[in-house]
Amino acid sequence: MHIRKAISTVRDPALSLWQSCLHRVLARRSDGPGSGTGLDVSTAHPVMEDATAAAMEHAGCHDREGPPTLLQRASVCGRLAARWALARFHGDREEAQRLESEVRFASCDPLWLESVVEYERALLLHREPFYRRHDSLTDFILPELPEEATVAVIADWGTGMPDAQALLEQVARFSPDAIIHLGDIYYSGTPHEVRAHFLDVFTRVFGSRWPRVLSLSGNHDRYSGGEGYRQLLEALGQPASYFCLRNRYWQLMGVDTGLHDFNPRALADTMTRLEDSEVAWVLDKFQHAGGRRSVLFSHHPFFSLASVGHDTARRPLAINPRLSEPLADVLGDVALWLWGHEHNLHVYEPYAGLQRGRCIGAGAVPTLRNEQWNHPVPGLVPAPGEAGLPRTLPGVRLGNDGLFDCHAYTVLRLEGPRLTARYYQVENRLLVPGRVPAPGPPLYEETMT
Repeated sequence: MHIRKAISTVRDPALSLWQSCLHRVLARRSDGPGSGTGLDVSTAHPVMEDATAAAMEHAGCHDREGPPTLLQRASVCGRLAARWALARFHGDREEAQRLESEVRFASCDPLWLESVVEYERALLLHREPFYRRHDSLTDFILPELPEEATVAVIADWGTGMPDAQALLEQVARFSPDAIIHLGDIYYSGTPHEVRAHFLDVFTRVFGSRWPRVLSLSGNHDRYSGGEGYRQLLEALGQPASYFCLRNRYWQLMGVDTGLHDFNPRALADTMTRLEDSEVAWVLDKFQHAGGRRSVLFSHHPFFSLASVGHDTARRPLAINPRLSEPLADVLGDVALWLWGHEHNLHVYEPYAGLQRGRCIGAGAVPTLRNEQWNHPVPGLVPAPGEAGLPRTLPGVRLGNDGLFDCHAYTVLRLEGPRLTARYYQVENRLLVPGRVPAPGPPLYEETMT
């Protein structure tokens, strides 16, 4: 029986990479052939719980992505190891050597030392995040979709856990022509995690007959330096981290907001942005849409109840000006914008010039009920020109099974000039590989022409 457990992730590249290395060591040590390689192999292990508690403690409460009770549970070994990982990541070799000596002589579990070796190996592969630029504004326009097509969209899905596989099995029942993942392979998008938590899961579900699969870059995909993400794009045959998928009536554009969320601990980088050259590429697609309606995909939110980051006065902002300002002239032409990052499902009312903004990040990370922001965070600053804060549509809210929030995904059905978006949820406890139920009625449905 699969024991469900919430997963805690940290918005810090050094500490997320440290989680990745612990996970790989624990996966190697797991008993038996069939024991799996998803995050469930390690997330309940005492050493991982200890490491996560220490990582969250060092990251600070404002960057917390997990249950606050963990903040009080870091042991001496956990704190020493987290401090060592930070020092080693940031090049403070003298401090790293001192802390490593303390770990060795503090009667810590030998697993910590094995993970130290794994982390050193990972740092040898660490480099500036991978990013491929277009040479021509016509680059990265992919082969056309049929006029009638089904496109499934999942987000924050790369855990490799049984419920992630089961959710993909339910998605497969729609026989999608394409599946678009909005980013985040946990913990830090290492080559091992890309293979075990993404590619291998797709192979278990689809065998050798995959639909077209595309994946955006999230913040966790960049934390290991981007080599795993580069290998993912190569495996998928995807030319770059941004793309345009078209048919006669519609263009579906994915943009790369993950590149500039590589180090959110720096105040200047708390809000992500697009590369200037990528903004020019996106604007060109609107200018040369040829009568097509446009759908946008990103990992990070355009606006949020939980804030998109802080301004220089440390005030939480509802909207990201680094996205809203360069795209201001085309927002009215965006029929739908889907994003992830927050492990929730929010169907927003029109706001800040965007008619339909939708957060669909509840793809696979087990999240305890009542843990998420379903109301504005205190002190949230509205978008310029808006009298109030973002609001979700009444009566449309992610459900739960009494313990965990449901997982969710979106299915887009293109039928000539008509596009219908359906938002599905499924209880976490029902997501068992090989026994996944048929999709129920959508939580919400909307049609655009």
